[in-house]
Amino acid sequence: MKKGAVLATAAVACFGMLLTGCQNKGNSSSKKQDKITVVQNAPVDSLDPILAYSNSSSVVVANTTEGLYTIDANDKPQLGLASNVKTSNHGLTKTFTIREDAKWSNGDPITANDFVFAWRRLANPKNASAFNFQPGAAGIKNADDIVAGKKPVNSLGVKATGKKTLVVELDHVVPYMNKLLAFSDFAPVNQKYLEKAGKKFAQDSDHLIASGPYKIKDWKLGDNSIQLVKNAKYWDAKNVKLNEVKLDVIVDPEKAAIAFENGSADYVHLSGQLVPKYRKDKNYENEVGNFTQYLMFNVKKPGLDNEDLRKAISSSINRKEITKHILKDGSIPVHSMVMKDLVKNPSNGKDFADESTTDLSEYSAADAKKYWNKAKSKTDLRSITLLYDDSDPAYANVAAYVKAQVEKNLPGMKVDLQQVSKKTRLDKMSKATYDVTLTRWGPDYADPTAILSMYQSKNDSNYGKWANSEFDKLMAESNKTTDQAKRYQLLLKANNILIDSASCPPLYQNGAPVLKRANIQDLPMHIAGVPYFFKYASIK
Repeated sequence: MKKGAVLATAAVACFGMLLTGCQNKGNSSSKKQDKITVVQNAPVDSLDPILAYSNSSSVVVANTTEGLYTIDANDKPQLGLASNVKTSNHGLTKTFTIREDAKWSNGDPITANDFVFAWRRLANPKNASAFNFQPGAAGIKNADDIVAGKKPVNSLGVKATGKKTLVVELDHVVPYMNKLLAFSDFAPVNQKYLEKAGKKFAQDSDHLIASGPYKIKDWKLGDNSIQLVKNAKYWDAKNVKLNEVKLDVIVDPEKAAIAFENGSADYVHLSGQLVPKYRKDKNYENEVGNFTQYLMFNVKKPGLDNEDLRKAISSSINRKEITKHILKDGSIPVHSMVMKDLVKNPSNGKDFADESTTDLSEYSAADAKKYWNKAKSKTDLRSITLLYDDSDPAYANVAAYVKAQVEKNLPGMKVDLQQVSKKTRLDKMSKATYDVTLTRWGPDYADPTAILSMYQSKNDSNYGKWANSEFDKLMAESNKTTDQAKRYQLLLKANNILIDSASCPPLYQNGAPVLKRANIQDLPMHIAGVPYFFKYASIK
């Protein structure tokens, strides 16, 4: 979840070295700069908090907005724009006090009504936000019925009882609510400002105001560079160390690496092809990333509604080959839609992903043949189109490998490849006008429901249209229990049902090889939610 190129004269390159400290001819000592340049590999699709779907967009939104909670440098939720929260009514009522010094970047006070307005926008089915399931996931009263069109938007369990007092009513207690409310789609929106901006809202820097540590300067939708500058009106501005963060979009991985080498970029993601070249560089780092890449079947299409056919395709793919020989970037094979390092078993500390079922995510030519023989007696589907987008150079190679494996292990099955723009892929998914697509998903908060909720039958983001009553029942039960060990087992069982259906076979969890200036501090990659918060970053 990007385009552009960086051209720099020698003088600009010197200035752009930012973190290494260019030698100033008029000064005998190097001077550290209070700014960094980060390269993203895809453009921004929207900066509206409820419509910012791409990774590039969410990074910008998360650093220019803040909600009731925020995520600190240690990946823990902390109070953000709220200074206090009180719980009553057996945990079903939360009363938040908005900070007195909380202001928008234009100087307007941030009020409780800004949250009421924003959350109603999020839940309103007319706005078709891909995140509109989250108020329900947070347990907010009537949220699911509002999204389903069964109740009016103003019945959402959130109200302002004073300028700085926000009361949230819940249908049920959600133990990870603070993590969820830290995600940027729950950020406040200034109603008066939005209504005045109209259709221009979030289209350029002249029609955006910030509630977070940074604000946007001199930008319009479509630009390949975004300048984030410190928001002087932010309540905690004194603790924001970097005055400026520049986000450059460079799609070509080699050009991005060159930008790092010539000093015009300070944080760059590497493709697998470039890892061998930079592995021994002092600025090289690698972590397991925060996205699971998987296949999503359109189970409403005749033939693809056959579980044996989907299982045959899943079993025919060697995930280890993809990660080792195609990606070569630290990506790992996965057996669960819930990624590694996201959630631990509260009883024994084991990773949720490791406890997930694995049979259908392991390569087995014998199993593929077995399921294929079963499927052939029930469906005459012999050709499918695998859809993938151009947002990652590796996708074409992964798609080609999947095609080769399926056609090799399932004799008589033909796989056509179709590459489109990411926007087109998302449009086809939302309209269910596809066969199978190579796609990915990352968790908005550190809980299995951040992934599994998407597959509930009534979720608008369930683009594969898969439905299972037992899965829905387990998810509903997990939302009602306060017993964490029991809840974990319910979610694990739901996850296994999903994997066993082969409706969305997981392939790999992406690696995160990067070049990062050695003197950048406190800029970890978060596995849940938005990967980067620049508020805590500094230059030593």
